Amino acid sequence: MARSQWHRFYATSVEAPPDVLFRLLSDLPNYADWLPGSAAYGHTTDVEPYPVQQGTRYHDGKPGEPGKDWWGTVTGFQPPGSVDFQHTIRVAQLMATVDVHIHYSLEAADGATTVTRWLVLDVAMPAVFRPLRPLITAGFDKENVRTMAALKAYAESRAAA
Repeated sequence: MARSQWHRFYATSVEAPPDVLFRLLSDLPNYADWLPGSAAYGHTTDVEPYPVQQGTRYHDGKPGEPGKDWWGTVTGFQPPGSVDFQHTIRVAQLMATVDVHIHYSLEAADGATTVTRWLVLDVAMPAVFRPLRPLITAGFDKENVRTMAALKAYAESRAAA
């Protein structure tokens, strides 16, 4: 198995306080309030223990659809400044395993909050499929951009209300 690592930072300024954003990001069973489903993500279930804390486990992706779901763990929990997640996704078509690490950092600045999401992918796949790795990373990139935009739009619409 060939192994490689890929990472990317996503950042946006959100007109909402860090504690509001932290609550949204750490309230896993209620992501549907602000994050609509997509081809890659449906909802999060089986969150235990709840309320979320370091060590909480969750069922993510598209629970109930074999091969489109995964289990994750909250690996860091520092309200209201940061939260971390880890899960492993299997990409059967490419015989790949993607170990996913997500770190959110929330920093207040000038009445807004800078939200930074650091995505790290550890990809293991047969060397013969290595040229297809950009298909995997492009899917993750698209989903991360979508998630950040949805968080910003939802939080700012609530702050304005």
